[in-house]
Amino acid sequence: MDPFQTAVTLIIKSMVISARWAAASRLLGLRQAASRPGREAEFEARIQALEDKLAQRDATIALLRKRLGQVKSRRPYTLGQRLRILWLIEYFRIPKRRVRDQLGVSRASIHRWLRAFERGDAGRRGSRPEPANKTPKELAALIWRIFEANPIWGRHRIAMTLWALGVFAAASTVRNILLRPRPRKAPAAAAQADAGRQKPRQIVACYPNHVWSVDRTRVWLWGLWPTWALVAIDHFSRKVTAVSALEGPNAGWVVEALESAFQTHGPPKHLITDQEGVFTGSAFAELLRQWAVKQRFGAVGKHGSIAVTERVIQTLKHEWLRPVPIIRGSCHLTQLLEDFEEYYNDWRGHMTLGGALPAMVHRGEEWARPAYSARQPPANIEQRTFADSRVTAFRLAA
Repeated sequence: MDPFQTAVTLIIKSMVISARWAAASRLLGLRQAASRPGREAEFEARIQALEDKLAQRDATIALLRKRLGQVKSRRPYTLGQRLRILWLIEYFRIPKRRVRDQLGVSRASIHRWLRAFERGDAGRRGSRPEPANKTPKELAALIWRIFEANPIWGRHRIAMTLWALGVFAAASTVRNILLRPRPRKAPAAAAQADAGRQKPRQIVACYPNHVWSVDRTRVWLWGLWPTWALVAIDHFSRKVTAVSALEGPNAGWVVEALESAFQTHGPPKHLITDQEGVFTGSAFAELLRQWAVKQRFGAVGKHGSIAVTERVIQTLKHEWLRPVPIIRGSCHLTQLLEDFEEYYNDWRGHMTLGGALPAMVHRGEEWARPAYSARQPPANIEQRTFADSRVTAFRLAA
């Protein structure tokens, strides 16, 4: 019995004991009121008895009113409602034969709840033990498989074959399974299986520089003139491998910035891009051919897309560049992007990595998510403030 079932059993027993003590106290009060002599005492005893019946009626109405809202969905009684019903039965001493008339619950349900509470499963249908004589679906499928391979075999021959395989099934069981329709996949399961086969193969990053994704984003200089920035990220370590200001929107500047990232961090095995013209032209294809990089196209919001890069771009724009009042030219933008690369890789803990720094994971350093009991701040905390973006970062000193 697990701790939850033990706790439920103790709650049920304590509830029943307290209900019986409260009922005994209630009956004792009624008897004492009825035993006092005098006309006035008789009226007081009647009033007390009527108040007791009224309290019982109010409790029953309140219970049925809560249950009325669940009639359409045909939900079973909750654990709280079952406890309330058992309390009312013990407190008002309602006989089992009158439970249906007063509370709308059958005697069979009451006895089933009590037996379930004794087992410790809180009366939940999903917690009942599976019948020992239930035939597994795998066994039914095997019986049909043997029958289709040997259509002239009878039930005894199939049963003996199962016995030889170390599986027991009576001849009557074999007969009953073959007389029923053959089990098959549910339509929903079949549809999900077909959908899974139709999904494009998604590349999972297994080591640093295995899979990169790259994209461009627009940035405004002096709040008026648009320019472009290239962002690339390693999927395994979540390290930003390129965040460069582009002097122009054409493919030449994109190729130059990406080639510089390849020289600094090493080329990836797979590179995921969208289907912009700068990523589908001959110049970009020649760059990938020279560095032996395989290109894969994706679309935002679909499997195998560049959603990882899109999230980095959102972090760049909303967390880093938004606090900057004005980007004062290309030199200022270049400095902001270099600081962002350092901040994102060396100072900002990543949720996907369990709080680890992307640069740490890219170098292969070990990291474990802090335990729930780790509440004491360490002494070796390092702090740095990035003035332009107004971000103060913290990390453990080396």
